[in-house]
Amino acid sequence: MGSFSRLIRVDLGSGEVKYDELRDEDVRAYLGGRGIGLLLALKGGYGRPQDPLSPELPLIIASGPLSGAGIPLSSRATAVFFSPLSRRWSYSTVGGSLAVIMRYAGADVLMVTSRAQRPSYIVVEGGRAEVRDASGLWGMGTFDAERALKEVHGQEAAVAVIGPAGENLVPFASINHETWRQFGRSGGGAVMGSKNLKAVVFVPSGRSIEVADPERAWSMISYMTQRLATAAKSYRDNGTLGTIDAANGTGFFPSLYWTGVSAPGWRRISWYEVLSKNYYVGKRATCLHCPVACHKVVTSRRYGGYYELEYETTMALAGLTGVVDPDELIQLASLVDDVGLDTISTGNALGLLAYLTEKGYVDPSEGVRFGDAQRFRELITAIAKREGIGKVLSMGTREAARALGHPEVAIEVKGLDPAGYDPRTLKGMILTYAVAERGADHLWSSGYAIDIPGLAGGRQATGEEKVRAVMDLEERNAIYDSAVLCKFGRNAYGWSELVQVLNAVTGFGYDQASLRETAERIIVIHRYMNGTTVEDDRLPPRWLKEPVEFEGKKYVVTEEEWRRMVMTYYKLRGYDEEGRPTRETLERLGILKAAGG
Repeated sequence: MGSFSRLIRVDLGSGEVKYDELRDEDVRAYLGGRGIGLLLALKGGYGRPQDPLSPELPLIIASGPLSGAGIPLSSRATAVFFSPLSRRWSYSTVGGSLAVIMRYAGADVLMVTSRAQRPSYIVVEGGRAEVRDASGLWGMGTFDAERALKEVHGQEAAVAVIGPAGENLVPFASINHETWRQFGRSGGGAVMGSKNLKAVVFVPSGRSIEVADPERAWSMISYMTQRLATAAKSYRDNGTLGTIDAANGTGFFPSLYWTGVSAPGWRRISWYEVLSKNYYVGKRATCLHCPVACHKVVTSRRYGGYYELEYETTMALAGLTGVVDPDELIQLASLVDDVGLDTISTGNALGLLAYLTEKGYVDPSEGVRFGDAQRFRELITAIAKREGIGKVLSMGTREAARALGHPEVAIEVKGLDPAGYDPRTLKGMILTYAVAERGADHLWSSGYAIDIPGLAGGRQATGEEKVRAVMDLEERNAIYDSAVLCKFGRNAYGWSELVQVLNAVTGFGYDQASLRETAERIIVIHRYMNGTTVEDDRLPPRWLKEPVEFEGKKYVVTEEEWRRMVMTYYKLRGYDEEGRPTRETLERLGILKAAGG
């Protein structure tokens, strides 16, 4: 068998550290990452708390069985926590080196509870954890804080750190790693801030992990590296930034706070015409054990400095805000990362305020106009500090829209803001956004990866073929988040490849049917823990009432399309018509037994 078993528990209130072993049967049933994190939260009996920042709630940072084995794209880690933004059990993932280095440091899973009496950070090295004073780091941005910790613990250390936004408990604060990588979604940074936890540092004490079949594992490393050379070529050549042109050119780029699907003046931020020629410095950055190297390093010609720009950040901070000046976009993105905010939720919050200002619902002296980069910079700082109108925006778009008197204009599902794929023109995203447990989460089932190339009936299809295709990706994504693997390998890691790499590393003897059941278990346990119903799966009214226009045609999501897709999904997933997993489904997957009922 593989060696994924080491669970370290840290109680920040008492400083007590406990060292436990995960059971093989739990790892087989839930893998690591998202799956094992949810299981630990369920078994902890935390339920659905009234206070999402209660100190006793856990922050679980988990690698996966593949982490550290050298399997291509196996460098992601998952954080599981109760979200202060959506008030649901949620999770976030990050690339870089964290998952691998934490295993080399002797921790497969780290579970943190309680609140430290003073600002603190955790160091894990040689399989042991220690709580240290972080008073000198409190108030620092993420860039400086990470540099300071690496000066103490070495450049090979992996650091997860929060900025002022997390310290000030902004519900969409991020946890940052390797400068430009984040546990971005759902507010993990606020969870760390509520625990007086500035950072977690993993210091490697070895460079290998045990695998069940080393010869087979090496064979799969070689095979998948070759396979990714063609299957992920677009990401290698263009990163995610090539999507800017595809989204605007074919009409799914959310613009001016969800009023359009192609940003006015978008060619100023075109990857092919502008960014790649005038801002890209010719350097690709990569996560550990990744042959794709999708990260594109850019520099601002006006302000200098370097930044790894991504599609979602561009959509949020340029598309939703109307800031299509590349230099200003890079500045906004860098500031958001340094203060420790989720770029997607931040762009949505800024776009919301601009939308309300343009509609006359907010006084211009307090609000902002689309395209006003200087005012947006001020607002980002105000959000991180929770000052002035920034305090209202810091609540997230759902609560901010309510506070500003117009809840009907917010674009969110379950409290989480959507990413760069408008479901009015990409209909697979109806289901993706509706049933995702994090909220309007584009990565829950990645319906855009089916819609954009016109698979399963085409972009506007909403029938059973589309539902089944989205469900297949939903299941693979559950495995990717738990194994843990990067979702950008979805064209290379099909079910056969997943079975082979997991068996080589773990020795669990999966076949496709049993691995699919594992995926289903991870999906259903999450819905069970949140008590999600059909009412939670509803889409924002504006998507159903306000059409967007592209090339002379108007597009909208109809109530009938939404209902048909979710009801088909419920039937196929084993839920009742209210969207709840049936008792038969829960018993078949062993979830009631895991819950102690």
